[in-house]
Amino acid sequence: MREIIISECVAMLQRFNFIVSQTFGRSCFDILARRNNITYLIKILKNIDSLSNEQSMELIKISKILNATPLLIGLRTRNLPMEDEVVYERHNIKSITLKTFELYLKGSPPIVYAGRGGFFVNIDGDRLRVVREKLNISMGELAEYSNVSRKMIYKYEQNMANPTIEVALKIEEYLNVPLIRDIPLELNTDLNEKIEKEICSRNDNNCKEEGHVEEEEGDFKLYVMDLLNHLGFNITETKKAPFDAVVEKKGIESATIEEYCGEGLSNNPLLLTNIEERETEETKKKMLIVNQLSNILNSGSLLVLAKEDIHNINYVKTINIRILEEMDDALELFDYITNK
Repeated sequence: MREIIISECVAMLQRFNFIVSQTFGRSCFDILARRNNITYLIKILKNIDSLSNEQSMELIKISKILNATPLLIGLRTRNLPMEDEVVYERHNIKSITLKTFELYLKGSPPIVYAGRGGFFVNIDGDRLRVVREKLNISMGELAEYSNVSRKMIYKYEQNMANPTIEVALKIEEYLNVPLIRDIPLELNTDLNEKIEKEICSRNDNNCKEEGHVEEEEGDFKLYVMDLLNHLGFNITETKKAPFDAVVEKKGIESATIEEYCGEGLSNNPLLLTNIEERETEETKKKMLIVNQLSNILNSGSLLVLAKEDIHNINYVKTINIRILEEMDDALELFDYITNK
């Protein structure tokens, strides 16, 4: 069933002119889709409550660095089938049905979200207060008509609470003004700081400086990421993705890359990076996936190997660790990738 939903989602996205790539195996996302400046990282689950906190943190982390919207598409919660045109949320990720997603892409965003105790809507509390005062309607009068307490009207106006759809429609009817707001599927920016702290402390409860990777003797991947860090890259390590890290050089403009490295490399200063001690059949499969993903993102891709006799695999550029050790800065690596 999950595979069927994935296929249906891919077909739907392609109808809306998205470039789509699927991942294979165990990954925190199943589909990467991009159209112009809109990018989605989508996880498909029959039961959205089976999403683990670890999966969600990884999905949010990768979405942030790729400037993408993480999205969970499912059929049911633990206890009930999911309703169309309703937004659920699991571990800070918006969760919807495939039909809701299709309506959203058609320009009809949802307005109802599932919360504890039922279905609710977001309303414009500031506008509610201004219109109520302009019409000289008291909180008590509006509360009585809406069948809620005066205290709840106050909370609505202060954006401290949201009403059920029935109460919101009563308030709109009495004031004769639209107040219900659409629900965007993008990540709630108010949660960014909280989520970043959770990501940072998930493994060892010790937040590291951004881009810094501690070297552990004998760990080739950490050693490579430490080298990339010293070249001036910011590094986001991944655990449940087809790539081992997203490597980004901030501060390099696209024009700088083109001037320094020519037109052979994407203008996007991101590298989807895999780090392996040796080339295997599994490595080749992963590189094929990474190549598809990087093409959709208009980014670069890189495979770092410890072996000497290296070559490009499925159009992914490879580099030997000894060559990487001799480099002085990030642009030198971009130059190497372009001219290899």
